[in-house]
Amino acid sequence: PFTKPINYYDNFKPDKFVNIPKAYVIPQGFWPVIERLKRNKVALIPFKNDTSFIVEVYHISDFKTQNNPYEGHYLHYKTLVTSSQDTINFKKGDYYVPLQPYSARYVLETLEPSAQDSFFNWNFFDTILQQKEGFSPYVFEDLALAILKANPQLKANFETKKKTDEKFAASWYAQLNYIYDNSKYKEQAFLKYPIFRVN
Repeated sequence: PFTKPINYYDNFKPDKFVNIPKAYVIPQGFWPVIERLKRNKVALIPFKNDTSFIVEVYHISDFKTQNNPYEGHYLHYKTLVTSSQDTINFKKGDYYVPLQPYSARYVLETLEPSAQDSFFNWNFFDTILQQKEGFSPYVFEDLALAILKANPQLKANFETKKKTDEKFAASWYAQLNYIYDNSKYKEQAFLKYPIFRVN
């Protein structure tokens, strides 16, 4: 044993801030998350009817994944999100999760995807990281022209990207993929975090 003086820190500077929502909405299909919330005495109120309302939707914009497993998981970290407002249709049986003082910290630390120990970072939502749908170039080529014709802003952005990015300008596939990714045909669930915020 030895004695050593240590510095006493009575405050800290956070590097991330999150506005606390009024509640979250969790689709009933995510039962592993729902069960963990129930075990931790979090209040979950099932919808009695189908309903729809405006919520804040997160989109995963970036993340890293550990090279080695920890507790059977390849943890994500440095998770970044963007958000948008959207009207979402919820089903009878989906869960409304109001933030209660006794459980707010646990709920925030598990449901906010950028939190260090979030369910997202522990791989509970890895299905959103897989793009299952795409386009067939020979089919999409004509449709891509129609999409550009119908959307002048997308066409302007597309032309600018071709002028400023040599690699993009040289790749017909990258060009079609850009149009696909910025169209209504893009797979909607890809990188869309399936837990919604009610502000």
